[in-house]
Amino acid sequence: MDARSMSSSSSSEWRDWSSLPEDLLLLILERLRWSSHPSVTAVCSPWRSAVPPSYPAWITPLLLNAADVGTTNIRYYSPYFHKNFEIDRTLTDPGAKICCSAAEHLTTLCTPDDVVLDADMVSGSIRELPRLPDSKFNFIVYDDGALRTTMYAIDTVGSLRICRTGLNDDSEWDDWDLVDSPDEQMVPTLPISNPVFHGGMLYLLGKDGRLALYDPCNHERGFEILDKPKSFGFETDDSYLVESEQGELMAILVGRRGTPVRIVELNEEAMKWEEVESLQGRTLFTGTLTTMMRSVKIKWMQNKVFLPKLYDWPETIQVNLVLRDGELAFVPKSGGENTILKDGEDYMEKMWCYEPGQRLAKKFWGTKSVDYGIWVNFST
Repeated sequence: MDARSMSSSSSSEWRDWSSLPEDLLLLILERLRWSSHPSVTAVCSPWRSAVPPSYPAWITPLLLNAADVGTTNIRYYSPYFHKNFEIDRTLTDPGAKICCSAAEHLTTLCTPDDVVLDADMVSGSIRELPRLPDSKFNFIVYDDGALRTTMYAIDTVGSLRICRTGLNDDSEWDDWDLVDSPDEQMVPTLPISNPVFHGGMLYLLGKDGRLALYDPCNHERGFEILDKPKSFGFETDDSYLVESEQGELMAILVGRRGTPVRIVELNEEAMKWEEVESLQGRTLFTGTLTTMMRSVKIKWMQNKVFLPKLYDWPETIQVNLVLRDGELAFVPKSGGENTILKDGEDYMEKMWCYEPGQRLAKKFWGTKSVDYGIWVNFST
């Protein structure tokens, strides 16, 4: 065989990476993390068409909701995609209160039966905890994030009460251990905002800015209402408590019909609230039983406060919630267009938001509320 024939033969057999068979590409994709898919789609058109549709669940916090409108299926609203992702995981009781969530776990409170349910939203398994002492408990929280080894139920109706349960060596939940606060202490000022763990202590915030404190190491003492701070210094309609990523205890104060919005931080030396003028690039997701402050890479979402008020109702997509190598993604059940993420791409704001320092804030008029929901975080 001459040199010309050898050259012709080798060129006809040579194939580049874009010519890989689609079934081989799919096998490769099944072994890659979800976060690598955008890079795969950027290689070439054949690779982009081979990537199945999926929506990463960790880009921003999601609004987990189950509106009582004929369905009890769990939905996750993404402010980034402006879509509802609905999965076939239904609440046992349509009237169940969504209390808290850690990673793929969801805890609900079913009244008047005083039943607490712990659900795994990926596997679909549901565990029933021991029955609560009565139906007055209106908050349930974890103290250690995704580990979820201890759970607390809090009653703020009249006097402050708290009970707790923990996972034993057999991975079963113990009976609830109830304690009343000394001297039947009354709630500082109704309504109470969401409870938050800060510095190993559990804090409750009254509407007037006063704080109630619970020390898990002194469970029998229950809650103690602190002498300071005594007020915010101004009136507010709604308040939400949060511990920031830097460990600051902060409160988001929402005025009537959405304005004004003030953000205050607790000066723990002087024990007084001080107004925060800038979020320093961070984003607040609030307005539910859970409030989160996160650093997000999406430019248009930075330095803003988001509340669950939508300017139009989003598309709902039936999906599976799939876990792969520690990453969660929503995978549509049937077809759909592929989703390609582009760094720095701007999206229209579809949820009510406010930027500290802006003079004119959009009102709640023209928005629709998302009820029965909490913010959840899949980024860890």
